[in-house]
Amino acid sequence: MPTQVDLIPEDAPFPAEQREWLNGLIAALAGWEGSLGGADQGGGEAKESFPWHDPAMEMDERMELAEGKPHQRQLMAAMAQLDCGQCGYLCKTYAEAIAFEGEDLNRCVPGAKETERKLKELVAEHEADKPADDAEAEPKPEPKPKKKGPLGTRDNPYMAKLKSSTPLNAEGSSKDTRHVVIDLGDSGIEYEAGDSMGIFPENDPRTVDAILADIEASGGEKVRAPSGENKLLRQVLLKEVDITKPSDEVIALLAESAADTEEAEDLRMLSERGAEEGQSLLELLRVYPSARPDVQKLVDELGPLQPRLYSIASSARKHPNEIHTTVAVVKTAVYGRGYKGVASTFLAKRLSRNGEVPVYIQRSDEFRVNVDPDHPAIMIGPGTGIAPFIAFLQEREARGDAGRNWLFFGNPESAKDHIYREQLEKWRNDGLISRLTLAFSRDQQDKVYVQNRMREQAREFWAWLEAGAVIYICGDAERMAKDVDAALHDIVAEQGGMSEAEARRYVETLASEHRYLRDVY
Repeated sequence: MPTQVDLIPEDAPFPAEQREWLNGLIAALAGWEGSLGGADQGGGEAKESFPWHDPAMEMDERMELAEGKPHQRQLMAAMAQLDCGQCGYLCKTYAEAIAFEGEDLNRCVPGAKETERKLKELVAEHEADKPADDAEAEPKPEPKPKKKGPLGTRDNPYMAKLKSSTPLNAEGSSKDTRHVVIDLGDSGIEYEAGDSMGIFPENDPRTVDAILADIEASGGEKVRAPSGENKLLRQVLLKEVDITKPSDEVIALLAESAADTEEAEDLRMLSERGAEEGQSLLELLRVYPSARPDVQKLVDELGPLQPRLYSIASSARKHPNEIHTTVAVVKTAVYGRGYKGVASTFLAKRLSRNGEVPVYIQRSDEFRVNVDPDHPAIMIGPGTGIAPFIAFLQEREARGDAGRNWLFFGNPESAKDHIYREQLEKWRNDGLISRLTLAFSRDQQDKVYVQNRMREQAREFWAWLEAGAVIYICGDAERMAKDVDAALHDIVAEQGGMSEAEARRYVETLASEHRYLRDVY
């Protein structure tokens, strides 16, 4: 089918959805469907590609690919490239919201400091490149108010109740993984296998109280919250702002308020290079005790507490009024002090049974069980990456699919970390799981991971691919997904007798045919 000609330029000041709608309207009115000629005929532009839209790429590589592109595309290249939706957009639409609507620069949770700094740099460069007259004539646009969506969407979350939080690891494990069940009640909220659940967490009340004590505040002070409403300081620190990852602006504010000149100088330098990983607001307040900012200014500079996403580990066919998920409780030591993940500890440990949590459904357009009931499926999900495959297997079981299922799962120790063991073995005995390949990295001297198991079973893996298998991957984008992708290319080259370039084209074809799907974070 010919490509529709895009008549509205990409750098036109329209949101993506509006630009696409206008293109479609003009094409329909004129009877054009690419008939005026595509890029090769000089009559329009070919469909835009985004070569930097790959979470495996480093920032420098992405920015190089976006060099010379319009401002909003360079902003897109600075994102984490996951299209995870935690910011309320996709990477492309978030970039356009920044460029055309003045959206905040600190919404990209997985991109963290690196993305926020690059966005600030790009926006500053763009503003500096504007002619002086334009800069004066075009004030920064105010973010447009968002329409309230249906119940169970990011802008209109549902206050659900925690039904249970069940430990999955055996005693003595280095991990604390929970199977969490959320009760949707009679909300009518629907979801599909492959979707994620977003939650709006709360900060640890003990940390909030420690911050209040250090800044000599009671918490009962009235402040203007990020929402624009006047609220109690403690409630704002508890529910609305991020106190774990202070922005450069927060550190600059601490420097400005520091009574000790040496502390002020140290904080100024820190604001230029950024806080180290794990340096929370509380940590900074204790290291620099003379820095005591005005509470309203502090609230103004603290970034919003962003929602977190968790892969859904249930099929609505089996659990229509519940959402199940798999939560790894984050716990580590930072600068000699214990650190716990905000969202994971809130959801899995601090929230009491029947306690309420705002939830919403983050839809997935791509990461879905194939509609073909006979298709073979290869699912690769170590650790909590197994969550969506619990949902997929429940879905295929409920649909009565005849297609074979091959699950790769890994974790540190088989005796302590074989989560969902009973369920997986039941499915294998029942025939729902045709092959179950396990990789427990610490069970032997040489660590073994899922990508090692893939290579060990390369011939069978290739046979499944040639039989039309769809590959699904869920887990860590930085390490696991890259290693699995490399193993896949190696298997295709070796078993298919292909060159490196041919193997790359083969895998690209898998992706274009929706046979290589990834949910990485």
